[in-house]
Amino acid sequence: MGEAPWPHRPPPELGSDAAVGWTADVDTLPGLTALRRQLRAAVAEGFAPDCAEDDDTEWLLLAFEELTSNALRHGRRPVRVAITTTAHGWLLDVSDAAPGLPPTPAVGRDPSDGGLGLHLVARLCASHGWLVEDDRKHVWGLLVCAARGRANGVADRFRDTAVDLTTALPSPPTVHVTGPVDDLREDLVTDLFAVLHEALINVVRHARARTVSVSLAVASGTVTLQVVDDGIGMKAAPRDGGLADLRRRATWHGGTLSVGPGTVSGTRLTWSAPASWRPSRNGGAAPKPETPTGPPAGR
Repeated sequence: MGEAPWPHRPPPELGSDAAVGWTADVDTLPGLTALRRQLRAAVAEGFAPDCAEDDDTEWLLLAFEELTSNALRHGRRPVRVAITTTAHGWLLDVSDAAPGLPPTPAVGRDPSDGGLGLHLVARLCASHGWLVEDDRKHVWGLLVCAARGRANGVADRFRDTAVDLTTALPSPPTVHVTGPVDDLREDLVTDLFAVLHEALINVVRHARARTVSVSLAVASGTVTLQVVDDGIGMKAAPRDGGLADLRRRATWHGGTLSVGPGTVSGTRLTWSAPASWRPSRNGGAAPKPETPTGPPAGR
């Protein structure tokens, strides 16, 4: 079966010249959003290895948000974050005061117990693990620049994430990705993954669905993420807290969120925003295709 999803082991040795460069204490989930912006600003100001590009910042922010929110929901405060730059990426360490509660991905157990986001972080990181030190649980992940060996683009990771988060459903998801998603600006991509995560966790926990259909499309200057399940309908729609977070992320990008009944049964969630583009390598704006490129890719 291979290695455990979140092994008990110490982080790799980084060398005597490595030092923690960014730290934060996190008390609440709303406070996590502000800290993510602070971390983004720190990376923009130079808290990054020479090899780091926009995609690498995106994955760091996503891993930071997933590990920290998992500690807030399932660990014990105070939750502390420490990030160290390495020659080829970052070492992310999130600790809490619950050493007896190891990180447990939601495989073979009730998904309402949480842990689904740990699959995503494990996929993003070159290595990952946890240990207990000074009566605190430390959950860590080592992220490496894409130029150092991580080649999958946004579309591939989107498909993989949708599959990973829905392993508890009786049938695998249908996933379609169309348009130039790899050219989207990294802060928009980070929020798309956060919305996907929240929506699919809700389907697994509350919808009593057999399967789910997920589509991500970039066309006519708009990016649209849609999640449609075949469950019990609006009674399983995201609760106020989850909806508020998804709506806030849409508003931040000038977009919208709608949740309603599916065509036949279940629930349809649609999150859309104007497409914003990564700078191209020559310093200008990336091209803005107005139509999807290539046929839908299903899985």
